[in-house]
Amino acid sequence: MHFVVRASDDLFVSSTREDELGRLHRKVPVRRYRSLVGHWMSRWFRAPRPATAEPLPELEPGQVVVTFGGHATVLARYHGLSIAFDPMLGRWVGGVRRAVEPGVVPGDFSEVGLILISHRHADHLHLPTLRRLPRTATIVVPRGAATDVSSLGFARVVELAHGTDLEVRGIHVVACATSHGDGELAIGNAYVVRGLGPSLYLCGDTGYHTGFVETGEQFAPDVALLPIGGFVPASFRERHMSPLDALYAFEDLRARVLVPIHHGAFALSYEQLDEPARWLLELAKTRNLRDHVVVMAAGQSERFVSPHGSVDVY
Repeated sequence: MHFVVRASDDLFVSSTREDELGRLHRKVPVRRYRSLVGHWMSRWFRAPRPATAEPLPELEPGQVVVTFGGHATVLARYHGLSIAFDPMLGRWVGGVRRAVEPGVVPGDFSEVGLILISHRHADHLHLPTLRRLPRTATIVVPRGAATDVSSLGFARVVELAHGTDLEVRGIHVVACATSHGDGELAIGNAYVVRGLGPSLYLCGDTGYHTGFVETGEQFAPDVALLPIGGFVPASFRERHMSPLDALYAFEDLRARVLVPIHHGAFALSYEQLDEPARWLLELAKTRNLRDHVVVMAAGQSERFVSPHGSVDVY
């Protein structure tokens, strides 16, 4: 599967991409909650909906299986190494109750040898979930976050600054920049993961920024897992991407497949929970990119293989 940029598509023709994104977001076609606090209160005594968890599929060398756990949680399995990204199985973020149960259970993490944490916000660095993961794993965190996890007993704790890297069992991990704010807990990493099989770009939280271009020029990851929720009101786009922002980032990264994450679990902003995925699919169809976007429900897995330099989804 190859991603082709068409010069006639106004999504990709812009002298200043940030300015064009601002213009295109002036009338965002998504449904919003009238009162976010009212929505939270209505959910407090309602149990999350069950996820449709599927058995983890088998994989062979040269493949990577990606399982969406809900919110930003991802389980990525290469032959010989399983990776947990921002594992979060909790039902609450502050006073916000989870709407859909996680699509993975602790047992699905039993073979995890590498844990990647994007930043220190509690819906991404979730200590109760980390306590349930194998202590034999290496955990990678942004600079300054080692003290948060050092007492959990993992075999190795590694802080990575932007541009630094690590290798675990033949899997190469590079930390890349994000733009999620300047607060101590917000500063973090995205990660490029390369092994025997399609490469991944994993990003937990960020606004759109020019660093995507640099990452794309250097790595051109095959599969980009990008956040698409938390963008209403407009000021939230300084720290979170909308589906349209994510499509711009997808192009900048020169990726072949976009898998959206950070949506559908917690109502942390004014767009309704199902709107990010709906709008992303609408945008992808309008721009002839539908074959390059894989929207996964919590608990769903997809196997990616890369014959002859392309990426196919099975």
